Amino acid sequence: MKKFTTSLKFMVFVFASMLIWGTVYAGTQSVSLTPDSSVAFSNEAISLQVRYDVIDGNKKTTGIGIRIHYNSAVIDNISLSDVYGEGMVGQHYSPQKDTENLDKDTSTDMYIIVAWAGITGQWPVFLSLPGSVATLNVNIKDNAPNIETKINVTASSIAAGNEFKGNSAKLLIQ
Repeated sequence: MKKFTTSLKFMVFVFASMLIWGTVYAGTQSVSLTPDSSVAFSNEAISLQVRYDVIDGNKKTTGIGIRIHYNSAVIDNISLSDVYGEGMVGQHYSPQKDTENLDKDTSTDMYIIVAWAGITGQWPVFLSLPGSVATLNVNIKDNAPNIETKINVTASSIAAGNEFKGNSAKLLIQ
């Protein structure tokens, strides 16, 4: 009986250690757009960097999927170039309607998606973090109104045990 109790205590200790280890080493996958504030003019094209990092955790994960949301009344279209190729599993080239308001911002109504995966849990292998995973090309509509608008980032998928933080970019249209 004593041997069983000792074994049970050891198993509880191992299980508790795994839970604590997972909590301690889980991080926050962060995607930000830089610069985070820009001035743009009607019928102008501007570029923003899409930067990826893992904060307070293991820098290597199983990947991430992101949505980039925008206001189609002001922005004609957005596209990605210089997309980090390692593990890229998909990119929607056609904007999707944000009918579910996934970014909780009623001023945005469209989004595009891009996703990367690393099944070994070592993604990204060739990118030093923080690092650029794409260039976001933004085309402002001709005769766009003078307003401030946001481009928001949300996660469509994140690595298990991680959290997500998306940082928006503000555009002042003049």
